[in-house]
Amino acid sequence: MIGLEHIVKVYNGTYKKLAEKLGISSPTIMGWLSKKRPIPKSKLEALSKMFGIDEEYFHKELNEVEKVQIELEYLNRLSKKNSMLIPDVVQDDEGIQHEIMVMFDPHEHEIRVKHEELALQKLLLRLKGILYNESFLSDFSLDHHFNLLKEVCNFLEEDNYFQVTDRGIEIEGNSSQVTAIQTLVYILNNENKLAFGDREDNAFTLELEALLHKYKLLSQNHALGIKEDPFFKDVDH
Repeated sequence: MIGLEHIVKVYNGTYKKLAEKLGISSPTIMGWLSKKRPIPKSKLEALSKMFGIDEEYFHKELNEVEKVQIELEYLNRLSKKNSMLIPDVVQDDEGIQHEIMVMFDPHEHEIRVKHEELALQKLLLRLKGILYNESFLSDFSLDHHFNLLKEVCNFLEEDNYFQVTDRGIEIEGNSSQVTAIQTLVYILNNENKLAFGDREDNAFTLELEALLHKYKLLSQNHALGIKEDPFFKDVDH
């Protein structure tokens, strides 16, 4: 699917109306969509001006991130168009009620959900880039990134912390174990920040740092940052 098809769908348009605005026939647009003929530069410029979207998005294959970005842009435009001031009542410290006007955005929830979807799609795209490396393409069974993420997925599938029963009761799963993994990854990924006081000072974090330091899994910069902590006095430098 090239971008033009997705954009017309998101903006609730039709190829017939689009063809009329561009001064061409509907079969011409269908030829663009099937890639039998390229979209002329003049028409790309017209489309870009019409939708307020860069020309490249109309003739390229969109990834999931780009699709969601286009959907979010459409919602933002609707938000600007349809937001309105509505009356509301607030109560002051003395219990007196006052009527005020507040801005109401009918698309606020949709936009928030779309932002969450965008964050998810960006993460999935990054994971795909990490996985599709030379090692994976030659023999994915030996690829460390693949096997690591596979084990993490296996673990998270067993964790039902965010699941809800038919009665609407949220079930708490292995949240403490998930937190432990988050702490380990955070230390390894942010060790320089942690070295200068951005660490959460609890026993587990301190002991984990000590263990990583002992086996030289942290850089020298980190070691310099934690050496004054009494907890590390017995750790070899």
